[in-house]
Parts: sequence; C-alpha cells; structure tokens
Amino acid sequence: MNKKKLSKIEWVLLFVFVVLFFLTRVPRLSTDTINPDGVNWHYRSQQFINGIKYRQLERTYQHYHPGVTLMWVTGVPVEISKHIIGNKQYDHMNFLFFDFVAKYSLVYVQIILSLFIIFLLSKVLDFKTGFFIVSLFTFEPFFVGNSRLYHLDALFTLLVFVALIYSYLLFKTEKYVYAIIAGLFWALAFLTKSVGIGGIPFVLAYGLLNAFLTKKWKKSLRFLGVCVLSFVFFTFLFFPALWVHPAQYLGNIFSESERVGIRKGHGQIIMGEYTRNGGIVFYPLVLLLKFTPFLLLGVFSFFWGLRKRKLDSFTIFLTIFYVGYLLAMMYPTKKIDRYMVLMFPYLAYLAFFGFKFLLDKFGNRFGYFLISLFGVVFVVGPLFSFFPYYFTYTSPVFGSTENASNIITQKPFGVGMYDLRNFIFERYGMFPTLGFVDTKPMNAIYPDSKVFDIRINGSRKFDIAVLGPNESFPEDFVGHFKKDSSFYINGLEYWRIYVKEVEKD
Repeated sequence: MNKKKLSKIEWVLLFVFVVLFFLTRVPRLSTDTINPDGVNWHYRSQQFINGIKYRQLERTYQHYHPGVTLMWVTGVPVEISKHIIGNKQYDHMNFLFFDFVAKYSLVYVQIILSLFIIFLLSKVLDFKTGFFIVSLFTFEPFFVGNSRLYHLDALFTLLVFVALIYSYLLFKTEKYVYAIIAGLFWALAFLTKSVGIGGIPFVLAYGLLNAFLTKKWKKSLRFLGVCVLSFVFFTFLFFPALWVHPAQYLGNIFSESERVGIRKGHGQIIMGEYTRNGGIVFYPLVLLLKFTPFLLLGVFSFFWGLRKRKLDSFTIFLTIFYVGYLLAMMYPTKKIDRYMVLMFPYLAYLAFFGFKFLLDKFGNRFGYFLISLFGVVFVVGPLFSFFPYYFTYTSPVFGSTENASNIITQKPFGVGMYDLRNFIFERYGMFPTLGFVDTKPMNAIYPDSKVFDIRINGSRKFDIAVLGPNESFPEDFVGHFKKDSSFYINGLEYWRIYVKEVEKD
C-alpha cells in the first residue's frame, strides 16, 4: 500500500487528466444531445426534490432503475439554479440552461470519482498504473459520449468500479473501514441502477469462497456482515421512499426490472431485421462496434501474453465480476449498447497490461511508437472527428458509420436536437409543426403546441415528419409525405425529413 506523497510529474499528470477530461466533456455539453430518458430524469429529479421539500417521501420513488443517485447529484443543483434565475418552470426557452446545470453537475461528480479511482488503484497497484488505466477508458469516444449524457450508465460504471476496488481491499487487508465503504458504494451503485444489487451477492460468494480457502470463517463472516449492513443502512439513508413503504418500493424496483428488462425486451434493428431480443451475439457485436481498436488491441495483447505470466488475485477478482456481468446481461430480452459501458474499466485494466506486454516484447522505443500511433489514430482522431456526437461512435474496423448502422442500427436517442432544429428553421421557416416518433427531445426545446406524436396524431396536425435512423412511419399511418431532405451526423443519415404533400382536387 503506497502512501507516499505525489511527485511533481504525478501532479502534472493529474492536471493534464483534468484538463483533457473537461475538454472532452464541457464544449457543447448543453447542445449536443437531448436524450428522451434525460427529459424524463429532469421531471423525476424535480419530483424527487419536491418530495423531500414537502415531506412527501413516497415521491422520491420515481422509477424502477431507481436513479436515486442521479437525482441527488442533479436535482439539488437544478433546484438551486431555479431560485437564482427566479424561474422554476421548465419550458422550451429555459430548458437549455437547466439541462446544462444537470449535465455539468453529473460531469463534475464523474471527474471526482475518476480521480478517486486513480488514487484507489494506487493502493492496489501503483499511481502511474492507476492513472493510465483510468485514462484508457476515460477518453474512449463511446465512454465520453455516455458520460456527456444526462443518464445513468457512466455514473453507474464509476460507482461499481469504486465498490469493486474497496471490496477487494476488504479481502486483502481485512479492515472494517473497507467493509463499510464497500457497502456504501454498492448501495450507491444499486440506487443508480437496480442491476447494481448483483454486487452484494458477488461479494458474499467471493467472501465465502475466500473463507473456505483461508479457513478464516469467523473473521470473514464478520467482515461480510458489516459490508451487508453498511449496504442496507446507506440504501435506506439515501432513498427516503424506503422510510415510508420499504417493502412496496423495493418490490416495485425488482418486479418492474423483471418485467421490462427480462420479459418485455427492447426494439432493435440487427442486420436489417427488427427484433425485441438481440440474442447472444448482440453484446459481442457491441464490443466490436463501440470499443476502439486501440483498446481491443490492448485486450488482445493481454491474452497473448498470458502464456508468460500468471493472473494475480486482483485480476481474477475483477474478471469473475465482469465476465459474470457480461454473461448475465445476455439473458434478459432488453439489450442496449449502453449497458456495455460498465465493461470499459475492466477492458482498460486488461489493455494496460496488454500494452505493457507489447513493450516488453518489442522493446520500449518501438513499442511506445506503435502504441502511441494506435492511440492517436483510433482514440485521439475520433475525439476530433466525432465531436460533439461521441454517442454515435463506431469502430473504423467496420468502415463508415453507415456500414456499422447496417449491423446494429443506431438509435436516434435525441442526438443533434439543437442542430436539427436550426436546420429546420433555415430550410422550412420558424416553428413549423413537426411529427416525431419520440416527441420528448424536440418538445423540450420547441413549443408544445407544435410537436406531435406520429403514432397517435397521424398526419392531421403537422406538416413535417422527422424520422430517426431506426424509425419508420407506422403501418396504419394516414397521410402523404414526401422525403425532402436529410440531416447527417458523422456520415450517417441520422434524421430524415418528410414534407406533407398537398392533395389535389
């Protein structure tokens, strides 16, 4: 356990990390994407804060995810900002400001957690190793894209990784403080996404196996007990709805997770075919599509070098958890590419030691050149070329974003809403009536009376229909619309714009 003070070069590395972190997150943060779930989280966070303000604690349960951590992180700053500007209502004029406050608050928490992980990894490994591991996943384009969203996945990923490191430190050092903190972060992970509940069974199973191997049953059970009690305590502490009806709301979380996540599925277009279950190949395809060849080269090199090195206990510990997560996520019918964001820290961990193997094999000078070249081409390059729409990143291995979208069709997810709105203004005049499959993103920055749901309203109330890359007119749609233009994002025909044809007498 290294407790020495940071050297000057280490301080410089941290400074560069922070600067690059904000450079890849803050520019155009408020005008890149308005994801429909983000619009929902604005409403949920508002209700969460109101529930606390007016002591209606049941209102702090808003969703089965349950997103409690996100609502704490963003709801409080947004509430404060409302009082500062003297406007407490969301409308298409002030949404931009509130959205930036929420997103920036989330980004700020992410940088704190990222720096925290660097220091935590220095307890297990060393500072520079921790620094480069965190850097490897922090600046992956698809991870950057998710960390810029007003959503759960990047926050969940960081909280889980912190919880895992503390859990490992618990087994390694047998200190009660680590049991308490591990329980705290597993609680925060669970309060972010319900799937985080899997962390506690994992810790218990690993702890019992460790107790069996070391024959330290009493001590191990005490530490596990403290970790579980800590998890329960902090779960209740940060989730006021559980103070009122714990059985009801916990039941809702798990029953809705089972209904939506396992049975209901999620619409995807894979290889041109629509399905509500991506099958066993979905997530392997996501890993190839959304993770850079640079990172995957490091992972491949890690397994290549396994012949010459043994796996240490920390690597085994992480591998059991992350491989278990990957296999578990293949079972539910609901499959979304964002759910693989959790794998970034683990693959970055493997990639670091894979690159270290390459350096040992080919020599430092050539190895550094090779790795640096791959990093510039496959990571730095996309950070410029995909700006600010990193969420649409696809690996160059598949050629263009259009080719990649033919494999797993890109979800619209509110990408480019502000630019799309401006494009419509320039081409069709100010505030024409619009039809969308998902109205939430545009409705946030457009008058309510001028945005309509294609699936509900048909063609009676709008003159322009806008479809995303995986969207089409409903089968029972009534009306005559002609494709008039397209709005491209990173080489992909992202939004197709149809204009109502005038019927002739």
